Amino acid sequence: MDAVMIPIDVPRAEVANFFSFLRGWRNCPGCIVTIPHKQESSRQADELSPRARDLGAVNVIRRTEEGKLVGDMVDGLGFLEALQQNGFEVEGKRAAVFGAGGAGSAIAYSIAQAGAAELALVDTDTLRQGRLQRLIASRYPSVVISREVVSLAGFDLAVNATPLGMNGDPRIPFPLNTLQSSTFVADVVTEPDITPWLAGARERGCRIQTGYEMTLGQFAIMGRHMGIEMTGERVLTTGLAPQCTVSPP
Repeated sequence: MDAVMIPIDVPRAEVANFFSFLRGWRNCPGCIVTIPHKQESSRQADELSPRARDLGAVNVIRRTEEGKLVGDMVDGLGFLEALQQNGFEVEGKRAAVFGAGGAGSAIAYSIAQAGAAELALVDTDTLRQGRLQRLIASRYPSVVISREVVSLAGFDLAVNATPLGMNGDPRIPFPLNTLQSSTFVADVVTEPDITPWLAGARERGCRIQTGYEMTLGQFAIMGRHMGIEMTGERVLTTGLAPQCTVSPP
């Protein structure tokens, strides 16, 4: 590809200034957004996909020729793409998602959209947890939603969507003593690749998915949003393609 991606470290107070600059950056097709700017970046966009509008967050923004900023949130799509490549299908399954922040909300939303039978949403921020529950219930009423997990037994999928386990942090989002080997266990943390959550699950015979796999799962989706085709990359085949219909934020 005739393209380059550069890291830009933007303080919270300068996010609006960055996007003001991006509108006039004529040889830049857009940007990828990561923590802690996913929510604020959605407020800077001129147009949002329905998914990003629902979640109030973006992780990829396209700059149009006219200088408009169009945002989407594809963390959930990348997560599903990685699951599919690992041979796991969400439809009809019971899933537990720990963390209702930017990535956790997107993952939970996409799991519900993909036809999960039951979804447990756990977060220490009860207001954020409640908002996500109400959103998913309004969009996907057939999914049974709970806000508490007392045991991991019986879940088909367990996801850590919190920062726990990052960069040497030994903590995990939930005790693993009730985890069964039939449960597929995933993490969104990318450093280290095998977090304490995944290491413990693997010791119990579970199949696992790393945060890096989720990241790889969304590269082609992000590129396509910005008008860059990544030849050789596997595209999403779940039918949950990036949403091109946009609306004002």
